[in-house]
Amino acid sequence: AAALFGLVPAFRASRPDLAGVLRATGRTPGLGGGKLLRNGVVVAEVALSFVLLIGGGLMVRSFIELSRVNPGYDPSGVLTFSVGFRGGRSPEDVQPFQQQLADRLGALPGVASVTAVTPLPLDGQLFNSRWGKEDAVTDPTRFQQANVHVVRPGYFEVMRTRLVAGRVFTEADNRPDHLGVIIDRVMAQKAFPGESPIGKRVYIRTRAQEPEWLEVIGVVEHQRHEALAVEGREAIFLPENFFGPGIAGNWVVRMNCQEGQPCDPARLSSAARNVVAELDPKLPVSNVQPYQEMVDRAMTPTRFALVLIGVFAAVAAVLACVGLYGVLSTAVRQRTAEIGVRVAFGATRRSIFGLVVGDGMKLSAIGLGVGLVAAFWLTRAMTTMLIGVQPTDTVTYASILALFLIIAVLACVVPARRAAGLDPMNALRSD
Repeated sequence: AAALFGLVPAFRASRPDLAGVLRATGRTPGLGGGKLLRNGVVVAEVALSFVLLIGGGLMVRSFIELSRVNPGYDPSGVLTFSVGFRGGRSPEDVQPFQQQLADRLGALPGVASVTAVTPLPLDGQLFNSRWGKEDAVTDPTRFQQANVHVVRPGYFEVMRTRLVAGRVFTEADNRPDHLGVIIDRVMAQKAFPGESPIGKRVYIRTRAQEPEWLEVIGVVEHQRHEALAVEGREAIFLPENFFGPGIAGNWVVRMNCQEGQPCDPARLSSAARNVVAELDPKLPVSNVQPYQEMVDRAMTPTRFALVLIGVFAAVAAVLACVGLYGVLSTAVRQRTAEIGVRVAFGATRRSIFGLVVGDGMKLSAIGLGVGLVAAFWLTRAMTTMLIGVQPTDTVTYASILALFLIIAVLACVVPARRAAGLDPMNALRSD
């Protein structure tokens, strides 16, 4: 950049117009040239910084919308961890172990409730199943995909996922021959629009090659499983023993948090590990963490983009402000004698102030006009990064436009005050 932008002044300095220099009576004749170039650079700075500020504003709006998203569960006050079973264990051994582990964890001080699930929302795992209605029996193209979650009874209560209709699983449902299924609100609206899905049947292929009919016993709020930024695919929930004990390996421990008191689930980490070790010291325990950390990581891409674009936008705005200030300061120095003549003929300090500010605002207006056109075009590339806001969001554009106008005025104030404060006699003698 230094070499590139040094070429133009170096070229002009190497080929001076001697007659023009000798005729010049001002003290800084070199300032008279390059006005168009300086103004063009300022316009470009204003336009580019405006585009970046628009991008930063859109990311701020997206982050606000993301923080307001209802994921379908409450991650606060929850500890999660995974327990991996060794091969060779029979279902007769696993089932009592699972129950003992749930009972021991539930007996820990400060624990309100315990459950297990596979996969856990936002854990990166994805289990799919094909589902359909009666028409899918004769036409396989009617099958659709859904996320499958294997849960222990009490899962929805521990995760605080709202029950929309019907009922949740009980211990009596946790058996291989139970043919009841819980679906989420998205699947209910897709499969049974405008009617109650309770008691209806869905054709699902999960544990066997051939699909089997399962009865909908409940509808719950949709859980954002794949990412917080998108609603994601519809979901099917089945009890753990529908597939076999031990399938639900991600444990969820909710603390009994009192309002207004600190509630750190991380302090249960050691106790949870000890409980597993007491039951079977050879079982691996992994991914021990507060569930809020997993949710925070899901927001990281949006937060990173916000910080990155925001930093560049701030630097660009400062550069545009400095550039605008520099051009106006140069113009004031060039027009010192002119300003002195204006004052001598009765121009007020307010009019001189307005003259300089007006010149600066003209450059800003041109730059903002170019920036508006560029922003409308370039921000479309951010569509996949935005959440709950359009690339042409009116509120963002209006806010950034007002902000930049304030920045432009502030950049104009100092040289304008200097021009308004010039002594006319000194100004006339300067040329």
